[in-house]
Amino acid sequence: MASANRTHSKNTRRRPAVGATSPLATTTSLLRKWANRAVLSVGAGLVTAGLYTGGTALWSQQVETLSVMGEVRHIDINAIETRLAPRLSAGFLATDLSDLRSELESLPWVYKVNTRKRWPSKIEVHLVEQRPLARWGEAGYLNHEGQFFAAKHYPLYEALPKLEGPDGSKASLMRRYQTLASMLEPEHLVIRSLSLDELGQVSVLLDNGLVLQLGSGEMLQRITRFRQLWRQELMAQTVTKVDLRYEHGAAVTFGTSRLAMQVSRIGGEG
Repeated sequence: MASANRTHSKNTRRRPAVGATSPLATTTSLLRKWANRAVLSVGAGLVTAGLYTGGTALWSQQVETLSVMGEVRHIDINAIETRLAPRLSAGFLATDLSDLRSELESLPWVYKVNTRKRWPSKIEVHLVEQRPLARWGEAGYLNHEGQFFAAKHYPLYEALPKLEGPDGSKASLMRRYQTLASMLEPEHLVIRSLSLDELGQVSVLLDNGLVLQLGSGEMLQRITRFRQLWRQELMAQTVTKVDLRYEHGAAVTFGTSRLAMQVSRIGGEG
């Protein structure tokens, strides 16, 4: 009986359930989670601090090199660098390139400016100089687009044609000059000056001293008429003025040896 009782006692002893977690394992797991969270928090803080430090360093990066390039004749490169220096003090990233362009394009002989940044601390400026095609009165020049820019006159450009006209007529007068110059080129005649008065009357002075009065309209027809007259009658003569403000002809003033006025009518017109 005693033996049977021991056997029964052994068989009824309580055992831990399968899959149950002991208190020690639970505590260890919690400690690991807290440690992981702490590591992540510290890591995130370090990354944030690194980004802040790096960003501050980048933003405070100064411009170490300013390179000004371009084929220029009338622009002082050293003066350009001195003029831009205060605008670079904000740093490499903070420097406004459009501001630099606006500053330089306001200068008389600067036509166009291209700027770019070269990492980590270089700014490049490429200048395109104005190309004067005509003098505008005594105040400055006109470029190829008829845009005026004020500049002192240089002996180098004395041979350029001189254009004069009312305010607001610069671009249209430049286009008119280019048209007339191309039409007179086959006759080897070069325009020395072109003027437009307040009434819209156009007058041309050629390099041989001949004055053409073209009036205010029908410019192409009148120049065509003059070319015919020049080839047929006037090329071999001393002529001082040709007034083309006639419907079908021209009034011609000859040199001092033949002071006369005549109207030449060109066949095939009108």
